[in-house]
Amino acid sequence: MDREAVASLYRDGVNAIVATTDAFDDAAWVRPACGKWNAADTARHLLGVARWYEAWLGRAIAGDTSAPFAESAIDQRNDQEIDELQGVSGPIAIAKFEQAANDYLQRAIARWDLPFAYPFGVVTVGLHLGVAATEWHLHAFDLARSTSQTDSPNNPEALFLAAGACVAQTKPAFQRAALRKLVSLGARRKPWRTIVRQSGRTNI
Repeated sequence: MDREAVASLYRDGVNAIVATTDAFDDAAWVRPACGKWNAADTARHLLGVARWYEAWLGRAIAGDTSAPFAESAIDQRNDQEIDELQGVSGPIAIAKFEQAANDYLQRAIARWDLPFAYPFGVVTVGLHLGVAATEWHLHAFDLARSTSQTDSPNNPEALFLAAGACVAQTKPAFQRAALRKLVSLGARRKPWRTIVRQSGRTNI
């Protein structure tokens, strides 16, 4: 996909998180938002993930294409990050997340085609931005839903295609062509609902 289109999806996700939480009061920050996490923990998770991406880009620049950690360790690593950030309030975590996420985007755009390792495989920095954008939009959805708001991406078809391109690249070569066709078809059939449900969220 065009890099500016993917960058726009990413920015929209960051902005949606910031806009959704801007009016949160103390009660909103302790409401359930994403699984066992309340809104403040979800904000801490977002900050932790933005920092992961920065660290993974550093490894990519250094030429390291080994997985930063195993796919099976993601839940444990998430919990560890949130525990370490317990002293950071929800609003401060969002402010730090916004800065970190936007700084990362600028560095990533300049290294679009660099091989990039994440727990699910080796892709490129640009391909991974599609997954990052999806992560931001999903948590904007979580945070909005926690206070009975609604949020969805402006261009769900493009988001589906961007995330799908990254996922396809992590599969064996003989599976990629077929998966890319499925992604293209899926992008035309309620793509946001599919993204939400494939992420394990069912009430949409």
